[in-house]
Amino acid sequence: MLGRWIVSGFVVAVFISVSTLQAQLPRPLGPRPDSGLRVAPFFDGWYANPDGTISFSFGYSNLNKATVEIPLGPNNFIEPKQYDGLQPTSFIAVEPADPTGRGSGRGPNPNAAGGPDAAGGGRGGGGGTNYERQRGVLTVTVPGDFKGDVVWTLRYQGQTWSIPARATSTAYQLSWPMAMGSVPPLLRFQTNGRAGRGPTGIQGPPLQAKVGAPLQLVAWLTDDAVHEKEPIPVKREIVPSMNVTWFKHAGPASPVVFNPPRGGVTDPEGRATTTATFNESGEYVIRVRADAHGNLDSSASDQCCWTNGYWKVVVTQ
Repeated sequence: MLGRWIVSGFVVAVFISVSTLQAQLPRPLGPRPDSGLRVAPFFDGWYANPDGTISFSFGYSNLNKATVEIPLGPNNFIEPKQYDGLQPTSFIAVEPADPTGRGSGRGPNPNAAGGPDAAGGGRGGGGGTNYERQRGVLTVTVPGDFKGDVVWTLRYQGQTWSIPARATSTAYQLSWPMAMGSVPPLLRFQTNGRAGRGPTGIQGPPLQAKVGAPLQLVAWLTDDAVHEKEPIPVKREIVPSMNVTWFKHAGPASPVVFNPPRGGVTDPEGRATTTATFNESGEYVIRVRADAHGNLDSSASDQCCWTNGYWKVVVTQ
């Protein structure tokens, strides 16, 4: 897939002098336009589950400077059809890379039209290409004897990108704990409720809200990892070991405003709260991501360690 992007971009830039694609695909070494760029799905890897099933993890990359909305349907679908409908319809924008290579460390701001997305937040993505990715936003779970591919397709601005997921290579197999013991935090929607862990995460109870009326959302986090001590102390920005970020995963095109959009949990166990305000009626899916990216061995680029939680919210006037 990467080769396809590089080759097609090179051919367009060199051999097409006048084309509608010129406004979408920048010339090599030229500044990137603010809009009209690709929104592409990514296959992040697969997990072997204790019950014998397999979960495929998907993410995406939006190169535009504003959030892009692609409703479910002919421009945003997963095959086979029985797995369609779990994917996001709201694709957040990214911030420019830090020229120093350190990354901003601020993580995504789902409220901003061109909000930052530093490879999943926490310590920062370290510049480079990580800042352009949202990893593990959804998983598709298939039987252990599943044959074939699960394919996510996105169409935007005349460009079509499809990514197949398969479990035929151990090179794409994901697991934890990490080198120093980090694992995805446990995430609950009630103090002593059922817990979820990892990108597959947990589904919360259905909620209802009114347009313009803030809806309170609460997530309980537990870091039960057995962390090894750092062999050599590393001087770095002090951040909470666990962080929580709130996203509009799917729903009408109108943005959802979170206050605050992001927070930290400094203790091994705690809770994070926000309010979500909706400007349009309809059916939404809100995603909360709890990560342990404050630890040295954990980051989105390492494909660890975060847990997703999802709420379905029906918003009325």
